[in-house]
Amino acid sequence: MQLNGITKEHLNEMLTFAVLISDIRLKKTKTDKIYADLTVQDASKIMEVKCWDYEKYQQVFEGIDAGDPVEIKGVIGEYNGQLQLTIKEVRKLPMGEINVRDLIPTSTWDYEVMEKGLRVFYEKIETPEFRQLLDELIFSEAYYEKFMTYPAAKKVHHNFYHGILQHTLEVLKYSFTVATTKKLTQLQTDRLIVMAFLHDWAKIKEYAPLPKNDLTDEGIMLGHIFMGSHEVLNVINGIDGFKEEDKLIILNGLLGHHGALEYGSPVLPKTIEAQILHQSDKMSGDTESILSFIEENRDEESFTPKLWNMGTGYYKK
Repeated sequence: MQLNGITKEHLNEMLTFAVLISDIRLKKTKTDKIYADLTVQDASKIMEVKCWDYEKYQQVFEGIDAGDPVEIKGVIGEYNGQLQLTIKEVRKLPMGEINVRDLIPTSTWDYEVMEKGLRVFYEKIETPEFRQLLDELIFSEAYYEKFMTYPAAKKVHHNFYHGILQHTLEVLKYSFTVATTKKLTQLQTDRLIVMAFLHDWAKIKEYAPLPKNDLTDEGIMLGHIFMGSHEVLNVINGIDGFKEEDKLIILNGLLGHHGALEYGSPVLPKTIEAQILHQSDKMSGDTESILSFIEENRDEESFTPKLWNMGTGYYKK
């Protein structure tokens, strides 16, 4: 059984899952009893689970690292309207017993189609300096594989294998649709496409590759907005003929793509391209967050529980 198959019909049942351990955090109850707070994943879902009997399985946990496959048996419960899995038994699975790649959440989009999609938007750019920028940061040997495989988030949206790739394509599609609908100039459209390609580029540095579902030290200290803008500026400064105006506009789009200071952007969007990028990024993130949450909460009820980052539940029918 997969994690996304858990429903309210399974309340109080003991179920068995093969999962990968993404993270183990040891904590204490009010009575100083140690328990394990874990992040686990299979191909269907990433989930937080608890093991209150840590001392019983301490030797097993001490032999487990992030990315190791384990078999867990747990009881399904409910807290504040959310289904929970509490581990009752755990054992480490030998690497030959299961294919780790089969336990990593992955985009449902066809990979080859996504690869071709990137090239389609790349070919729409007429400014040669912009193509050179993407050649160095997207299509180079140093970064291409990471950009095509890394997750785009830890929890909220596109937190799966090929996550940055799928999210980038969505933002490119939304951005280009608005650009053509509103009849932006070729130069404005070129700049917007470059922004869409690069706005989350630095998540290849902010996040560790799956199956470890966590931020890097660099990501915690600096964040992808700063790291991406800094790297883009360095590359632009090495490209002959890159216009100062284009540099400023592209950097403002990258720095402002979260749309508000309280959401982590150090500046606000100052151009139509930057505003379109922000709205496209938000549309991609919000819709993926909602749809995946609906999928996780598919049962006979009409509405999901409240989705924490959106502030409401969603109708599922």
